[in-house]
Parts: sequence; C-alpha cells; structure tokens
Amino acid sequence: MNTVATFPEYASIPLISQRFNISRSTIYRMLGQGDIQAVKVGRITRIVTQSVEAHFSTLPRLKAAA
Repeated sequence: MNTVATFPEYASIPLISQRFNISRSTIYRMLGQGDIQAVKVGRITRIVTQSVEAHFSTLPRLKAAA
C-alpha cells in the first residue's frame, strides 16, 4: 500500500505556506504580482497548487560552490 499522501489540486493559504515553506504575506504578494493563481469559493481563497509548482520551476537555480 502506498502511504504517500497526494497534495490537493486546490489548497488553503496555510497549507501552501506549510508545504512550500513560504510566508502568508509572500503568498499574497505572489498573487498580487500574478505569479500564482487562486480561486474564490464564497469567502474562502484556494490556491491552485499547480501554479505554485510552475512558478517555482521557473526560478533560477543556485550554482554549487566550487
């Protein structure tokens, strides 16, 4: 049996914050800049997880110290 939990397609801001180790204010800044996407369900904001992963994949990689 596979015990690895799958991450939801839409996630709350606290869950995204914990999963990607970024602050709540950083998430809102990324939303404001259009770097990531969210949907509103009534008063609740859900972040599109794939948009966060896509954003992180475009960031420059650190080079290994020589």
